[in-house]
Amino acid sequence: MADSPLSTVKPEAETNETTCNGTTSTIVSGNPYVLTWGAQLVYSLAFVTMILLIAFVSMVVVAVGGNAVVVWIVVAHRRMRSVTNYFLVNLSLADGLQSVFNTLFNFVYLLHNHWRFGYTWCVFAQFCAPCTLSASVFTFIAIAVDRYVILASIASVLYNG
Repeated sequence: MADSPLSTVKPEAETNETTCNGTTSTIVSGNPYVLTWGAQLVYSLAFVTMILLIAFVSMVVVAVGGNAVVVWIVVAHRRMRSVTNYFLVNLSLADGLQSVFNTLFNFVYLLHNHWRFGYTWCVFAQFCAPCTLSASVFTFIAIAVDRYVILASIASVLYNG
């Protein structure tokens, strides 16, 4: 009965316990495919970094491409040239500048916690971010005022006869 396959017990895998900074980690030496917690952390951070890189690059490509299409449509087609569409071109240019000059550079800074592009680019990037944001906000205000003036003039014509 002792030789039957049902009664055999597999031997325990050898384990090593290590302590680092008050944290105990168990390394299973019987399975070569089980990574240590440090290696798992490094690979998971590399995976997260790649996912973030793909997300940021795709965001910049979509932003620049979409804004370039808006500018091209308004500039290339004569009947699209109106005050409202010029406001939209201004918004597109501000958003495109934000995407090109800040997004990827700030992503690198986010990853490394160190600015790698020199003092001049740091000053320019920190100037460009609030400048493009202000341009967007003021353009939205101008669009709102333009819409208000148009609606107020239509309302005055309708009510005053």
